[in-house]
Amino acid sequence: MRYRWGFMAWAACLAVSVGPARAAGTGFLGGMRVSGMLRAYDFTRYFSGSPQNRRAFAVGGGITLRSGTFHHVSADATFYTAHSLGLNPANHAYVDGTLAGYGSIDTFGQAYLQYQRHAVLLRAGDQLIKTPWINPGDSRIVPETYQGLLTAFRPLPGLVISALRITRFKSRTSDGFSSTDLYNATANDNIGGIGGLPGRTEPGAAALGVRYQTAGLKVAAWGYEFYDLASMGWAEGSYTFGARDRIRPLVGAQLVRETGAGGAYLGAVNANVYGAVVGMRRHRDLLTLGYDVVPAHPGTFANGDLVSPYTSGYATDPLYTTSIIQSLVDNRTSGHAWKVSATLFLLRHRLRAILSYAHYVSTRTALYAASHTSETNIDLTYFLRGALKGLSVRDRLAIAENMPVLHQFLYNRVMLQYQF
Repeated sequence: MRYRWGFMAWAACLAVSVGPARAAGTGFLGGMRVSGMLRAYDFTRYFSGSPQNRRAFAVGGGITLRSGTFHHVSADATFYTAHSLGLNPANHAYVDGTLAGYGSIDTFGQAYLQYQRHAVLLRAGDQLIKTPWINPGDSRIVPETYQGLLTAFRPLPGLVISALRITRFKSRTSDGFSSTDLYNATANDNIGGIGGLPGRTEPGAAALGVRYQTAGLKVAAWGYEFYDLASMGWAEGSYTFGARDRIRPLVGAQLVRETGAGGAYLGAVNANVYGAVVGMRRHRDLLTLGYDVVPAHPGTFANGDLVSPYTSGYATDPLYTTSIIQSLVDNRTSGHAWKVSATLFLLRHRLRAILSYAHYVSTRTALYAASHTSETNIDLTYFLRGALKGLSVRDRLAIAENMPVLHQFLYNRVMLQYQF
């Protein structure tokens, strides 16, 4: 019954959205507007190793109702849904549960109040968070969202200072918020996470960040406290040379330092990551070569790898060498990797192609048994125009070689999306 009412609510929002996205009028009620996205998603996983191949189909999306502003205060609510429509195998062993769980998802993933005036933003409630290590992970139908408080301050042009405190988490396969993270993955909640903390809860996280951008320079630094798990410091900077209408070389670097915190539920933590990137940019086209190394620290969590409660298992961390399937974080061991990547806009920017190849050299441990793996990614998106503006078709293919147990892992997902 809960799913039925959720689907009816989603359908009602869709019916409202057929009209103009921006309503006339001003004020809290008069300035209300509706926006959102709809997705139809087909996902397949093929293994040459022992696991069963898996597939899934789902439709859904998110409908956002955003109020107008009254005395600099506004409100936002987003209802997310994902339904398999009974088209997936009944046996869960043959189903990829990361689209709509093993049935359906209906949830208000966002519901917050916001105060914004001049250079100050305050937001309280259920919301999307967009930081390097706490982010939406929006690669299925329902994104990750977080319950808490966010504040941001812009004292100078190009400079943003942010702080946040999150207390509860909703993964992309959960119907509601809980005091968990991706190390609390179970059969029905946080599907796709790493696991390792069954039945345990944590009090969330806090973070403080600074980022600055001017001309070709981009720099950012964040400090994270993942309560009872780890304390992390992260910094990244890049510089792009030259004029915008020419080929522009770029260089960048990233650094991560992490230690244990509080109850240290995952054990001792002692991790470092050092990364560098070089490349060139022309207009929106980009070619890069990235490298990251995670030094070994025997006797600590995952031989010196990072604790990352909101990206582990999702491959959504900000390291230069993260691919669709693999990352140094998700491999749960020390090692190093390099990745060459190209982003091209073709056919008068109607076609976006993201192509990459990455190679991972890992320390064998009880958690990870492969020393050399690789991954090829082909990500194509076609954007329609005219009367079909907002509609896109995307195909993401990933081929991972020499994976533990899985051996060759081929992963393909086709997504039809409409944004309004």
